[in-house]
Amino acid sequence: MQQTCWQIRPDWGFLIYPEPLVSLQNLEIGLDDSNISHLESVAGDLPNLLENGTVRNVLDDIPLVDYALLEKTNDFRTVERGILLYTYFANAYMFAPDQPPVDRIPAGVAVPLVQLNDMAERPPILTYASHNLANWRKIDPLGAVEVENLEQIQQFLHVPDAAWFSLIHIEIEAEAAEAITAIQTASDAISQADSAGVIAALEAVVHSLDQMMRTFARMKEGCDTDVYYQTIRAYMFGFDDIIYEGVSRFGDKPMSFRGETGAQSTVIPALVAALGIQHQENGLSEHLRIMQDYMPKPHRDYLMNIDRFRIRDYVQAHHTDQTLRDVYNTCLTYVLRFRRLHINMANDYIAKKVADPRGTGGTLFMDWLQQLINETEAQML
Repeated sequence: MQQTCWQIRPDWGFLIYPEPLVSLQNLEIGLDDSNISHLESVAGDLPNLLENGTVRNVLDDIPLVDYALLEKTNDFRTVERGILLYTYFANAYMFAPDQPPVDRIPAGVAVPLVQLNDMAERPPILTYASHNLANWRKIDPLGAVEVENLEQIQQFLHVPDAAWFSLIHIEIEAEAAEAITAIQTASDAISQADSAGVIAALEAVVHSLDQMMRTFARMKEGCDTDVYYQTIRAYMFGFDDIIYEGVSRFGDKPMSFRGETGAQSTVIPALVAALGIQHQENGLSEHLRIMQDYMPKPHRDYLMNIDRFRIRDYVQAHHTDQTLRDVYNTCLTYVLRFRRLHINMANDYIAKKVADPRGTGGTLFMDWLQQLINETEAQML
């Protein structure tokens, strides 16, 4: 299927475009209106259902909807809206607070969850794409994509900290668009042997990373570390040996999938690849490759097609150009600063509070983040 809503744009980066659909109601998509109305009602009431302990009862009885008609949709946002609904339903069912653990997802959730994610070619679980990239709307339609002008479409909790946590990521993604555009501009300038153009493009990467870090540093303004750890994080873990009831190709075989994590964002992997930063092959680098499977397919394809040596090789070939080398090293310095800010945030929000050092994606994340910092620092020219 043509997932045109995930094409990378110079003004939106990896955010879904046009803006996400807020509902499947009142769309000419051939689905039963009463079923869609019920699903959207459950989605809107999800925080209350989680709070009052009735979410599993409601989702056990949810009608089974066939979304085969969406296979021919001209607007892939309808598929993404469906994925958003069912991934939230599945995680709410699994991680319902003050409820005993379960090892299954009911068919009314599981079957559409798998069907829709098959269309998107992503695993059937909540991902960064659904939780963030396709889960926002502007308050002022003419305003910028920035925290104060955004709200979440779907939530697990009526907790302002949860919305702030997600919306900070969305503003960062918007600010990253300049860097993503600039790395293509740098590649084009290399084709024309235009060193001044390469320098200008790399300066744009630095500016973009600076804006991203300024926004990232605001996380604590609206998201308390204890609230994140005690309530928000609980809904982002992966599924271990879970039965997807009614999914014929799974049968009764328990399935496992990684949890939602920032490692599923395409921004930093794209910059790392374009700048030619190399990382040691080990279990953590394999985790990064697995995380690409959880990205929208056009983003995966984009990463695969980046020439990982073009910019770095050009800088090395023009080693006598001090300005070029300096701006390249400044790019690496800003990647380092971003990663150091990330590890400090991870320490404050998670590591200081846990006995289990694994993150929502299932890795020893502090060791991993420090390794990435060390390896990036060693590759200055």
